[in-house]
Amino acid sequence: MVAQGITERGLERVRQAEEQVEKLEQMLREADRRASSIGTIVGRVSRFGEVKVGEQSRIEFTIDPATYYGNPEAPFHRVGDYLVIVDPKDLREILVRVVEINRRDELAIMGVQPPVSPMVDGVEPRGLITSTVVQGELVLELGPGDESPRPAVKSVEPQAPVVAPSAEELKRLLDLPASGVVLGSLATPGGLVAGGGIPVMLPLKALLHHVLIVGTTGSGKTTLLKNVAASAYSQLEGDERFVALIMDLNEDFVQLPIPPDFQPTPREILEGAYKGVRPPEGIAVTVPLTSHYLADLWTSLVDEARWSSDGQAAEVMLHEVLREMAEDYIEKVISPLLPEQEMKEVKVRSTVLDDGLNVLEAQGLPFRLSLVPYAIDTTAMTNESLVNLMPGLTELARNTLSSLRKRFYRDHSAYPPLEVIEAALLITIMKSNDRVRSRSSDESNEEEEAVMQMAWELMEDHIVNVPQYLEKYRPQRQRRARGQGSNLEEAHVWDKPLPGASDMTLMDAVNTVSDMVLRLMPHRGTLEALYRRLSLLLETGFVDILYVNDKGLHVVQEPQWPSIVSYSERLRVPVVVDLRWGVERSFGGPEALRVIAYRTLESLMSWKQDAWSRRERTPNVVIFIDEAHQFFPSEGKSRDEAEEVRQVSAMLSKVARLGRARGLGLVFSTHMPSDLNSLIIQLTNTKVVLRSEESQLEAISLPQQVKSYVPRLQDRYMVVLSFVLREGYVLAVTTTPLTKHFDISASGR
Repeated sequence: MVAQGITERGLERVRQAEEQVEKLEQMLREADRRASSIGTIVGRVSRFGEVKVGEQSRIEFTIDPATYYGNPEAPFHRVGDYLVIVDPKDLREILVRVVEINRRDELAIMGVQPPVSPMVDGVEPRGLITSTVVQGELVLELGPGDESPRPAVKSVEPQAPVVAPSAEELKRLLDLPASGVVLGSLATPGGLVAGGGIPVMLPLKALLHHVLIVGTTGSGKTTLLKNVAASAYSQLEGDERFVALIMDLNEDFVQLPIPPDFQPTPREILEGAYKGVRPPEGIAVTVPLTSHYLADLWTSLVDEARWSSDGQAAEVMLHEVLREMAEDYIEKVISPLLPEQEMKEVKVRSTVLDDGLNVLEAQGLPFRLSLVPYAIDTTAMTNESLVNLMPGLTELARNTLSSLRKRFYRDHSAYPPLEVIEAALLITIMKSNDRVRSRSSDESNEEEEAVMQMAWELMEDHIVNVPQYLEKYRPQRQRRARGQGSNLEEAHVWDKPLPGASDMTLMDAVNTVSDMVLRLMPHRGTLEALYRRLSLLLETGFVDILYVNDKGLHVVQEPQWPSIVSYSERLRVPVVVDLRWGVERSFGGPEALRVIAYRTLESLMSWKQDAWSRRERTPNVVIFIDEAHQFFPSEGKSRDEAEEVRQVSAMLSKVARLGRARGLGLVFSTHMPSDLNSLIIQLTNTKVVLRSEESQLEAISLPQQVKSYVPRLQDRYMVVLSFVLREGYVLAVTTTPLTKHFDISASGR
């Protein structure tokens, strides 16, 4: 009986084992069927060794020789490419990234030597007929019925089929964003994945969470930014509200609406990821004005007798000067980019929109070109906004400036132009000189007149005068040089009413502010620090451009950024701020670059914040800042520079934090992240890294798997790290420029 019982239990176990084997066979067949439906079976998870699933664990699978040699372009030939395992237990599809490929000569390991023959020359091809062992890291998994993939954490069975997936299956498993601006096609360090047919996109929310693009010179940063802009404007649909605003340091982006000189390559990416993408239909260029440049244009118009300065309203004169500026811009910047025959019938039409925006439109070009003259007017600016133009001011200097402006406004219902404050500070500083105070009465009067003369000459540099006034004043200066005395009262500009304060002349304003400074009794060092910063700001030529006629002094009004954004949104064209044009016509240094960038950021953020407080919907604005280290340096060497960096960081932090919720995004680009304000690296939730020197990447947390490849990446190849990617990062490659890109070093390519 006992023996019979043992036999029956044994038979039952055998039956159970056979049923289990049959069940497992069925599971493997089902897994193979599922694998065949999503791609081509190329191998199986290895039967040898443990199949471990855990953090940073790897799975081995084998590829037979026929499969290995049958398709040299298959994913298992390239580190970084993707394969899929179908697990027999539950038919989960598990995405695997290839991290290691192992080949060996089995006959050599066994000690078999090739026959000695001059025909064979020591080669034994049979030694290569061996299985390939591939190691992969688990990335994501997707079960039957799952809507989206999740991290791969469940066990994987030996002998599970391994698949080279179809492009559609790979898209589904990677769960890449299905819409947004195109960065390029999915790639590995060695080339395209799925023939370039899988686009890598960034949705709008990623742009609003800010982006940092890093790459050495020539790696493709500007090309990428141009392609992103073209992609954004090619995909705008319906009532989608989006405006790209580009800080153009080298006049690369004024070329955006012009088709490229060469067919973009690679063709696979062009026809895959960038299908339907074309240059935008036009651009709205914000053209920075400087007082020096306007004065030259103004004088030129009068000298050519195209206008008579006598009896002309200042607004009419300025209107004609700005038209001249537009013609000059088109001739110098746009004309060299186009064939000569396309420039023959170009005319400029000036329009003032209902909201007061002055737009100069070029007629006759193959694309829409709108020019918006831009200058900064501090007489309509709050103290906080003004201080943001001069980061690095000490607290005492900020308080002094604020007090002067508030007191002047209280008494005269207007803020004084910065030229007035600068001249008043100069007078006060000069009068406080011990050497001046110790002089006799006559000497003191003469010295005071000399100080006033210096103040006037200082202001003259910043005032765009109708030439008749300068001509009337200059002989007086010459007479004084000959010892014939001087009468500053006769200098017409001094007698003109101040903008916004008709009860005061320019001279009255300078004297009034000088008295205010004396009453405040600030430390001389504070006055000198404030004077230096105001001088640097005015030296840029962008700020408080004054012009004069018989009716008085006027300030070139600052166009409002909400109006510029609204205009460009209506036309569906990007806004390009041509910084190069402005800087070349400025006497300022780096300050000239930064003042416009800081003012733009501050103005847009204030607008967004005000609109949000009213619960008013506004278009999403994404600001592209190429060569960002020029605007936001990493650290200052001196005490003043360190304070400037601190204040810029505070402004950046505010814009970045509030911008995410208010529809204002920042895209920074640099080849020198080590010289870039570290806050930018912290605040950008998406990072795109093109070929870069290893020393420049220390602050960027690159995955170890790709870190060693970055210094050796080909042009336009990139690692994209973003919170919108399920995998955390992918590699992509973009095409050569989809718009015109004049680059002598690359022969236009």
